[in-house]
Amino acid sequence: MCKVVSCRKVHKWSGLILSVFFMFIAVTGLLLVYMIPLGVADELRTGKERVQVNRYLWIGSCQIATSQGLPHVDSVEDIFRIEYRPSANVYQVRFNNSQGVQIDASTGKVLSINPDYSTFLITLHDGSFFGNWYRYSILTITGLSLILLSFSGYYMFGFPLYKRRMAKKKARDLEV
Repeated sequence: MCKVVSCRKVHKWSGLILSVFFMFIAVTGLLLVYMIPLGVADELRTGKERVQVNRYLWIGSCQIATSQGLPHVDSVEDIFRIEYRPSANVYQVRFNNSQGVQIDASTGKVLSINPDYSTFLITLHDGSFFGNWYRYSILTITGLSLILLSFSGYYMFGFPLYKRRMAKKKARDLEV
């Protein structure tokens, strides 16, 4: 019985302390899943159907995106990431200031200019927003603690069942 009591204490206190991190990861994960329905992310537009691949437009997409007059976007140095979406034939240029530009990969036409909160949410969720110290210390501890909480929960649930079953079996064996 002593083992179950100490397991309950470990389970309770580690669960209470780490629930802050579990909730943070759960909330940011849910926001990532429901970004488009909640209006957090810009829906992917569709470019012209690709007839011939314009190999050089990806270089021009940097110039096109930076020339849109976005605040705090002065050069290609402000670009965080460029993504090519073959299914829509679109370049998505994401900037450090949480702005995004979608460009038709065939024509170079700007399809959309909107805030890009998805990159911010992703960096919050994976911990890179806070730096590597957070990712490799806090998230590691959180993940390992979730494993510990799972096993201690299984133990607290399963061990009493096992003990009762063994007691019933022993009682039956004594009757015979």
